[in-house]
Amino acid sequence: MSSRPASTSASAPGINPTVPVAIHHLAAPAPRLLDAQLPAYLLPQAIAALTASATHVVRRRLGAEAEMREQGLLPPLLTGSGKGKEKETEPDAAMVEGEVAARLERMGQLVGGYVAEKLTLARPPLATHLDVIKFICKDLFLFVYSKQIDNLRTNHRGTFVLQSHAFPPLAAISSSAGPAADLEAARLHLVFPQALIQGALGRLGMAAAVTAESSGLPQCTFHIRTLAPKTAAPTPSTTAAPHFAGPPAAITPSSATTQPPAPLPAHPEQGYAVPEQGLAIAGAPV
Repeated sequence: MSSRPASTSASAPGINPTVPVAIHHLAAPAPRLLDAQLPAYLLPQAIAALTASATHVVRRRLGAEAEMREQGLLPPLLTGSGKGKEKETEPDAAMVEGEVAARLERMGQLVGGYVAEKLTLARPPLATHLDVIKFICKDLFLFVYSKQIDNLRTNHRGTFVLQSHAFPPLAAISSSAGPAADLEAARLHLVFPQALIQGALGRLGMAAAVTAESSGLPQCTFHIRTLAPKTAAPTPSTTAAPHFAGPPAAITPSSATTQPPAPLPAHPEQGYAVPEQGLAIAGAPV
């Protein structure tokens, strides 16, 4: 008999993959969890930082205007003749709020455009305006706020009403000043989501005007009104004789028998006036 040990059928050790582990991590990255309440904590702090920055910018601008006014480069203020330089360079609340709203609007339009482009990268194009609005109500709001729009209404004439009964950015607004002060503070909190929708619609090729309002926290309503595409201005008539130097050219029979161009319609806007219709539920609830 042979003295060699008998071979065993033990399982072979695991074979190393031919693809590096780093490539596997890139193909299937580990999920990164994010607190759902983080946007509610981040937005008030972002508004406070933008308010401080806008106050500094407005104060510098008013200071530069005051110096130019002292040098005679600008006319004097009619209502500020008795005020000192400190009063002229001190920004008021309306100017600062307008500057903050402008910055929030720019940020919202950029973020909305990027998010819409990311979510529609691997899906067929949206054919109609109603498809675009449904994408905003479902995909965009679910991606940004982890909550879809509760109600969508339209009159099928280019007007859409989006309602959220508990809008996440407004759910955390509460102060000891009362409901009226909370509604006043909610105006700046609605600028970013309003611009978010505006930027997403613009990236998807839908020209529309978006407004937001809240009658009671945390309820919110977005009004979207589509804008008609700009039409080119009618070309001027070419029937007048051209101005040129020298004797006029002889008219040939071919040019004399040429038919004149068709006249433009007297009222190009006819056919577009449609009586206002009431809003109706657009299909199934969103």
